[in-house]
Amino acid sequence: MNAPWLRWLMLLAMTCLAPPGQAITDDDVQVDYRNGLYVATLHLRTPAPPAVVLAVLTDFDHMAEFMPGVLTSRIVSRHRNVYEVAQRGKVSFGPFSMPFESLRRIEVIDDTRILSRSLSGSAKRMQSEMKIRPQEHGTLIDYHVEIEPDSWIPSSLGSNFMQHELAEQFNALDREMLRRRGSLNP
Repeated sequence: MNAPWLRWLMLLAMTCLAPPGQAITDDDVQVDYRNGLYVATLHLRTPAPPAVVLAVLTDFDHMAEFMPGVLTSRIVSRHRNVYEVAQRGKVSFGPFSMPFESLRRIEVIDDTRILSRSLSGSAKRMQSEMKIRPQEHGTLIDYHVEIEPDSWIPSSLGSNFMQHELAEQFNALDREMLRRRGSLNP
């Protein structure tokens, strides 16, 4: 069966089933371990516009609805562009799982940068920076995080765990961004 309509139908089916955008794999997350400190970076390109990207990244009160492992998330306080956010959850990787909780100070700067640092919680220290840059057909997100765990984790396990968790989280964020972008364009 070499009918043109059949090839077109198969192409259409593959297009509808394929996830929009490119999913991040564990290998797309760069993790370095230095003296008890994990440093990770990743880049996500999404077809969602910057306004939708920012809306998802700052939707702290609803984050548990679309972020894997996040059980509760709420804004404790907000003053203009500075939030205090409390989150609780559990992250899993293979047979390992770890509960977490955090209270973070998150500052949104000019709708293009998000700075975050832990005030208390499961990590001894955590700080991150996210840059949101408009692109011709969407947005580029550059993410950098430094985490010093509260307890010792073997570096090889910790690096793989971080790669997996960050890939899973950013893929979930991208799915939510695309869902919201779609609701803006009926």
